[in-house]
Amino acid sequence: MAELLQNMRWILMVLCLVVFASVFVVMVASMWLRHRRGGDHLPNFHGSVAVEICWAVAPFAIVVMMVWPTARAILG
Repeated sequence: MAELLQNMRWILMVLCLVVFASVFVVMVASMWLRHRRGGDHLPNFHGSVAVEICWAVAPFAIVVMMVWPTARAILG
């Protein structure tokens, strides 16, 4: 059981690192591309229901994916 929890910790640590690295790369690439284009000709997405739903659902899904295996290992 202890070995399973140790492996689960490493898997979750790697998952968090992958999510962090992915978000960081997308953020830096977006800023760089925006800076290269210049001007203010990008579409405005404020008020978009789809964007708001994604911003609400994505973190919830990530937390559930991280908590679910841990809860099963501890309670099961």
